[in-house]
Amino acid sequence: MTLSRREFLAFLGGTALLASGVQAASPPRGPFALAGTVYPGRGKPLPGHAVLVRDGRIEGVVPAGTVTDRPFFAPENGSILPGVINAHCHTLHSARERKERWLLNGVTSIGDAASPLPALDALLHSPPGVTATASACGPMLCPPGGYPLPVHSPEHGLTAASRKQGADAVKRLADQGVSCIKIAFEPGVLPKPWPLFDPATAAAICGAARRLGLGVRCHVEDFSGLGPALDAGVSVVEHVPHRWNDRGRIRPVLAPDGAPVPCYLSLLERMVRDGVALTPTLDVFTRTPWNGPVLFAPVRAFHSMGGRIALGNDFPYRRTEAGMPVREMRLLARAGLDDAAVLEAATTTAAEVCGFTDRGLIAPGMAADLLVVRGEPGPDTLEAPLHIIKDGVFIR
Repeated sequence: MTLSRREFLAFLGGTALLASGVQAASPPRGPFALAGTVYPGRGKPLPGHAVLVRDGRIEGVVPAGTVTDRPFFAPENGSILPGVINAHCHTLHSARERKERWLLNGVTSIGDAASPLPALDALLHSPPGVTATASACGPMLCPPGGYPLPVHSPEHGLTAASRKQGADAVKRLADQGVSCIKIAFEPGVLPKPWPLFDPATAAAICGAARRLGLGVRCHVEDFSGLGPALDAGVSVVEHVPHRWNDRGRIRPVLAPDGAPVPCYLSLLERMVRDGVALTPTLDVFTRTPWNGPVLFAPVRAFHSMGGRIALGNDFPYRRTEAGMPVREMRLLARAGLDDAAVLEAATTTAAEVCGFTDRGLIAPGMAADLLVVRGEPGPDTLEAPLHIIKDGVFIR
């Protein structure tokens, strides 16, 4: 399609505004293109390319010089990347809260990693182009007396004492619209461990979730829970197992050379082999007495093996902050991830662990959740994105 003179002048004006970092008075209506260096979320960047957007979806990624049928925005030294996803957070249930705390800062989706049943309706109310889209787990499935019940309010847990109760609980949550299931293999730090799922019940929960197309995210802080969680068939390990209470005997998780002990390395290798992702939530744990090598060495080892890492900061616990999770990004860098790996953790892998199938990548058919930054994507540039686009709508 050839642009009319009026459309061409409007295009030039819009381009100039966006190139200078000033918000256009009227956001584009109809299809548009964003040009610059495109970072798809996984894979190599594409300099001199344009992202084509129509009706809130990505139509394609093409060389910028081939775009002739729509308004074309090309900020100077601009990079276009998927909207950031915080894969592990809690409590921000309303659409208004998610807009103010997350979307206006460039976090276009969140993964709520356990909330009470009454919060599900508000969490799943995500009008397109208005608020950060939420993935929800609902309450964490646990055995009677197990985590999270000793620590959090009863409404944050849903007990299952048998295989049937576990499978029924999964179906109940699926019927209410959850994107994934959350369980725990967490014995705690007390001399008497908290109850854990027996293997048959845990396997029944994971099997029921798989049959319904749901992932299973598992809370594991103590290394003793990692093996049973993997045996059950979880798809994501939440947190870094950083201590080891072996039936009352406290054992080190790191060897004298600073690497995880051999049995830990073996389980990390198993996670890679089985495609189990890790959401380390380093931000929250570096605010505890466990801050140090016990957090970073396992993440570094897992990453070096090719393991999939998702970004999440466990907001709001221990004074972690809403908004762009730059502290978590910097901590992942300290654990050995370069900027490209951090971006993948904050977009593509975060989407996968949350159960999003149409977000986290710049590819045809995906939702047009996009950020524009000046220069290469990294914590510094992401802290203040030039433009935030949600479902094809310019938020700023």
